[in-house]
Amino acid sequence: MKKCHGSVIGTLFLAACLLLTETSFAGNPSLDEQRALYREAKIAVARGSEANVRRLINVLGDYLLKPHIEFLWLSDRLRHAKTDDIATFLKTYEDSSLANRLRFRWLDTLRSQGREQDFLTYYRSTSASTEQQCYFHHINLRNGKREPFLSDAIKLWSVGKSQPRGCDALFDYLIANGYISQETAWNRYSAAVLNHQYQLARYLQRFFTSDRYQQLARNFLQVDLEHQLIGNYSLFSDFNDALSGDEVHAIIVHGLTHLARSDATTALKHWSYYQQIHPFTSEQRKRVITDLVKGLYNQEHTEIADNYLIDYLDIVDPTLLEWRAREFIGQTDWQNVLTWIERMPLQLRETDRWLYWGARAADLNNTAKQSPEDNSAYHVLSRSRSFYGFLASEWTANGYSMAFKKTSVSPADITQLEKQPGILRTWEFVFHEDYLAARRDWYHTTRNFTEQQWITAAHIASSWQWHNGAITSMISAGFWDDIDLRFPLAFKEAFYSHAKKTGVPVHLLFAVARQESALAQDVQSHAGARGLMQLMPATATETARKHGISYRGSHQLLEPEINITLGSRYYREMLQRFDNNRILATAAYNAGPHRVSTWLNKSQGSLPFDAWIETIPFLETRNYVQNVLAFSMIYAHHLESEARILSEKEKQHRL
Repeated sequence: MKKCHGSVIGTLFLAACLLLTETSFAGNPSLDEQRALYREAKIAVARGSEANVRRLINVLGDYLLKPHIEFLWLSDRLRHAKTDDIATFLKTYEDSSLANRLRFRWLDTLRSQGREQDFLTYYRSTSASTEQQCYFHHINLRNGKREPFLSDAIKLWSVGKSQPRGCDALFDYLIANGYISQETAWNRYSAAVLNHQYQLARYLQRFFTSDRYQQLARNFLQVDLEHQLIGNYSLFSDFNDALSGDEVHAIIVHGLTHLARSDATTALKHWSYYQQIHPFTSEQRKRVITDLVKGLYNQEHTEIADNYLIDYLDIVDPTLLEWRAREFIGQTDWQNVLTWIERMPLQLRETDRWLYWGARAADLNNTAKQSPEDNSAYHVLSRSRSFYGFLASEWTANGYSMAFKKTSVSPADITQLEKQPGILRTWEFVFHEDYLAARRDWYHTTRNFTEQQWITAAHIASSWQWHNGAITSMISAGFWDDIDLRFPLAFKEAFYSHAKKTGVPVHLLFAVARQESALAQDVQSHAGARGLMQLMPATATETARKHGISYRGSHQLLEPEINITLGSRYYREMLQRFDNNRILATAAYNAGPHRVSTWLNKSQGSLPFDAWIETIPFLETRNYVQNVLAFSMIYAHHLESEARILSEKEKQHRL
């Protein structure tokens, strides 16, 4: 069919064209025609042409995305919308993500217009914002209804931060009617101090009318601002009654954990005193002891810290034991690595990471009872499809195990699931390349699926070539072994083309994109990185300039071809900067080349390659490097490549 597009002469042409369009669809339009009409309708919505929007909605017939046009039109004009139109939409599409989103926006509009009765009619607690909750409870309390509205209102008031201005009226009502007791105020006050919300804490002091609470509040704030005051035992000697216990314990724990960061030995002395006279909870003891140990290590009281940690192995956070073992890896003290691994709980000790380091440290310490090729721990690990499993295969000279297990879905399962309206709508959004809308509808439709339904959904998404949908569905199913679905060869032509042009191995480019975006071409991070290979706009601009690539702005980073073009060249730059070392280039792609150079300056070429990776200071970057290298082997498997996770040069080079 001929499409209707606006022009300079605009509305008359468009109206005439649309009139002809409406006439030509006296019967039911085909799916292709509906899709074209949908695109025209989105243009009409953007231009604010009500007559054209309504005409197009009429001729769209039973097209699955017609509700989306209605939603777009209504949601942008809620201040002047007719209540009947909203009610009809919400009732017609009750169990849809669009209805939830429209209801949310409609409630904000009703609240701003003071339409209380309408607000109560449309309110749903499950999707309400904090301001909407406050408004709802305020209306009910003013109308003489107490429970559960009063209890819920007090919960909203009691959080340890300032709430939105839309809650002021409710809070004023609670205060004016005497519903804020000293105990209630203390809960909020202590939370505010713990969050370092000092302005709020000082405001809350006005609610303390008794000497007891006034003194507690002063002591808590003093201790938070001057942690060494936790050593003034007289501050808490007058609060030994049971009613004060919880409050006093919270102050003591807070003060001790903060003091431990700057003066752990003094904090340890005070802790020895307080735990003799106060019955702290197990969680409070764990928190104090863990922070004491961290502080002692950071302040180089290593022997005291080790002894204290060993004494409380059953209490402290197990990640402290991992941190300690990792410290010794960074010092290449392999005997102590083995000692601290042995101190870990069995469940932690038997993870791939610490099984690997148990075997590797023994090799490096020359205490292994077997050669690496014969080491049983390596052989067990080499059956694992993981970073450590692949490294173990390097020492045993085994091939990499993919532990592949294909998921099983029947044609009947697929046919049944494909009939669900939400699945059909998602496909239409994917067809129109509106991936954000697709993800929203997909999530809403599949949120209560069983494992088998999620797996079936992944097969359906894969058949659409919507790779991100397949990947996230397999994550939701918790099924990790179907690597065909989890690691698809998406955008294959572009990756092959730019791998050839840049000399970066294609399986490595696939791995970077898979780790960065889970192959969602339109995704944007909180930091502003965009697209498949998650490029920052400034990095993209500079890379385009260096390589003479036409680049018109950050919006182009959502185009797979442009994103892969620039991302592959930036990764090539990192390889060139770090002597073609994939470990360093991958770390630099994530954390920046300057940080990698700083870490290399610190290690001074003293660490084996795997020890350097294990001691990367940023957990995100450490996991990133391990994932990219492991993913690259999965993609090499898909591509029938004999590539190894690292070259001999990379394995032999100390970092």
